[in-house]
Amino acid sequence: MVEISPSFKTPLSERELDELGDLLDAIPGAMSIEMMEGFLTALICSPDMVMPSAYLHYICGEDHEFKTAEQASRYASLVLRHWNSIVGQLENNDTFHPVLLEYEDGFKGNEWAEGFLSGTRLGGEGWEDLINDDEKSDMLVPIFVLAHEHDPDPELRPYPIDPEKREKILAFLIVSIPLIYAHFASQRAQNAAKAASLRGEAGTFQRSAPKTGRNEPCPCGSNLKYKKCCGKN
Repeated sequence: MVEISPSFKTPLSERELDELGDLLDAIPGAMSIEMMEGFLTALICSPDMVMPSAYLHYICGEDHEFKTAEQASRYASLVLRHWNSIVGQLENNDTFHPVLLEYEDGFKGNEWAEGFLSGTRLGGEGWEDLINDDEKSDMLVPIFVLAHEHDPDPELRPYPIDPEKREKILAFLIVSIPLIYAHFASQRAQNAAKAASLRGEAGTFQRSAPKTGRNEPCPCGSNLKYKKCCGKN
């Protein structure tokens, strides 16, 4: 197993969260910081592994190109650190703290929920099974309620949400995410074991591809040099 550099385990400070939010706000069509957090949380909870080469571009838009390698490296570093911070909360059974934008009348959670549902579409067929599970699908209720609060289709919109109901829905969300993460734990472990076996990590190590040079493009798809991306780990 690759050890993560201590710097990549450090949660983002408030200043760094603002920096990442400003960076995303400057990219036309990119997710907001709140939507990105919901998106990453869904991928982390998912039964299937989604590589950075998929989700990094999904967040800022497939067609976006950073002006400098330094800007791209900073973006990837901030997102990966936030990913690790979410993983740490869920792995350590800490209280889950979603990153939500605060408006004049409080927190809403709509963009977070929309981002989460976007993540489920990349995270494997297990999500469909959970949605159709009459006993366990209640874990997803707060996410669907918030995601569809302003849906153009009136049949998909939930009941009107007043401040008191919203507070309860957000509290339900905070409790539900660790339960969803635990629900897919065995599937994630099985998929990780299969992936390790295919890479030759089970038993004797076998290299299936040439070693990536430090100045070559990173195989994760970030368009950065390996030494500036995954080679930091």
